[in-house]
Amino acid sequence: MSAATATLDKIAEVRPVDIAAAKAEVRRTIAAAKQAKANLAQTYVKAPQDGVIFDIHTRAGEVVSNNGIVEIGQTHQMYAVVEVYQSDVNKIRPGQQVQISSNSLPGQLQGTVDWIGWKVQRQNIINTDPSENIDARVVEVHVQLDEISSQKAAKFTNLQVKAVIQL
Repeated sequence: MSAATATLDKIAEVRPVDIAAAKAEVRRTIAAAKQAKANLAQTYVKAPQDGVIFDIHTRAGEVVSNNGIVEIGQTHQMYAVVEVYQSDVNKIRPGQQVQISSNSLPGQLQGTVDWIGWKVQRQNIINTDPSENIDARVVEVHVQLDEISSQKAAKFTNLQVKAVIQL
């Protein structure tokens, strides 16, 4: 019986080396769990702002291109960028009322001139009329739409419109 008791005492003895090894294994497992959580957090893509996704450029598993992951925009406050001939831009001032129309929108939109660009550039909109000056120089005028007009135009980003600025 004394041999059995000696064996039991030997087995029941917890050596400091065994405790240190178990503690090291627990620390290693905790570190691996923290690393896994950090890796998981990096797999999520969070937008820097609230908005509507207009276009997706990169899908899960794809390499991110120069276009980024998505095209996102805020549509609660819409703007119209109006090209004004350089000869007429001196008549435009912030705060002027603007009426905007398009065949794609019911009725007219209302807005005010927010700011006037600094750069004279070639017009982007080309008319199919052969008598039209296709090399006209324009300045971009940014028109802030009112709340009701912003709601109407929210689904029409980059829509071509006609604008009448009240002088």
